[in-house]
Amino acid sequence: MKKSTFIKYTFIVTTLILLTFLFGCKPINIFSPLVDPSKMGNEAKLDAGYNALESGNYDEAIDYFTSVINSSSGEEKAEAYIGRASAYLESSAPNLDDVVDDLISGNLDSSSTGDIIDQVVGDNEYDDFFEGAQNAADDYNNAVDELGASNVDPGILLETYQANMMAATGVGAQKIVIGYNVSPWDGVTKTLNEEYDAVVDSSSTHPYNISTWSDSNSANNGLYQYVKPDATATAEMMGYLENAFEACEALKNDPPQGMTVDSINDMENGIKEWAYYGLGNGDLGIPQ
Repeated sequence: MKKSTFIKYTFIVTTLILLTFLFGCKPINIFSPLVDPSKMGNEAKLDAGYNALESGNYDEAIDYFTSVINSSSGEEKAEAYIGRASAYLESSAPNLDDVVDDLISGNLDSSSTGDIIDQVVGDNEYDDFFEGAQNAADDYNNAVDELGASNVDPGILLETYQANMMAATGVGAQKIVIGYNVSPWDGVTKTLNEEYDAVVDSSSTHPYNISTWSDSNSANNGLYQYVKPDATATAEMMGYLENAFEACEALKNDPPQGMTVDSINDMENGIKEWAYYGLGNGDLGIPQ
């Protein structure tokens, strides 16, 4: 597959996440926040969590959803995981709503990875953004584990894929930013955030930007050079890639509107390229 297609799927910073949240979440009970949390049942806490999320009170939303997670199981617990994932993403990407609006209206080119990332990361705080993406990915993965992938709505599975790909990207970008110390990307001439900006931009002049991560020539592959030598980082990134791959496998049973099994296979092949060429791991299969 073309690298630009894979990057496009990976970094269209999740129109469906917002649409599913806006139209698929529970009805909001505006009185829930007025109730003593210690006297609230889990249904009321979920309502309060979504109300706080809608109001931009992300820490409060996280607290409500965490309380439900710690005291429930099954669908209720999965719903709380999904709500908390949304709170993590919203809090770490304050411009997410505007970016989604621009994507929907056509004011932002969905294939322009650098532009999307640049706009979705508030004040170029890449560390905060990737931390939020990783927390969100962990929660989506827990929600899928709680219900079983075959019982998860396709929209949530797609969100799970996207969050895991963003989380994996954060692991790879961080290792390159820390490890590549050649001028002008040594943290002296450029700030760390400027280097992050270059690494996640497939069209930048950074020699190990994201477009290199599926390069079969290991000398040119940023993941192979800077992530593979670190066993801990490799295992962390592979964990996110494996969860993204499993979400794709489940999506094939009921592809979301606008997607086909072939397009999902393309997404999977992109994951295989990162795993095989970048991390030296063929467990997910050999890229076609």
